[in-house]
Amino acid sequence: MQVDPLIEVLIKRRKMKGVSREQMAKVAGMSEKTYQRIERGESDLKLSQYRSILRALNLTDLDIALDARGVGNISANDVASAARLLSPEAQSMLTKLIFLVLEQKTNEGKSLKKT
Repeated sequence: MQVDPLIEVLIKRRKMKGVSREQMAKVAGMSEKTYQRIERGESDLKLSQYRSILRALNLTDLDIALDARGVGNISANDVASAARLLSPEAQSMLTKLIFLVLEQKTNEGKSLKKT
């Protein structure tokens, strides 16, 4: 049976945090056997269990989605989607940071041309 890409990400993140299947099952409110079936793709994960797992691993839906897509493949749309989660003040700060980085990159390019 094929494992859902989101479950694969949860497995990877669980292992990275050093959390056992037994610990994760307890946090998600299920038996270890049920959790093992979910990781093998033999059973579905309830939304409430998914949320409990995210909280236990200190992750967000966006973390999982980006991991599933491959972090190196972040598009402008992904950045815009993530920015929508921020407060207006944080959005403004993020925009300023992006322009600052762009300006620095442009200046570095000009310096290289002079050399």
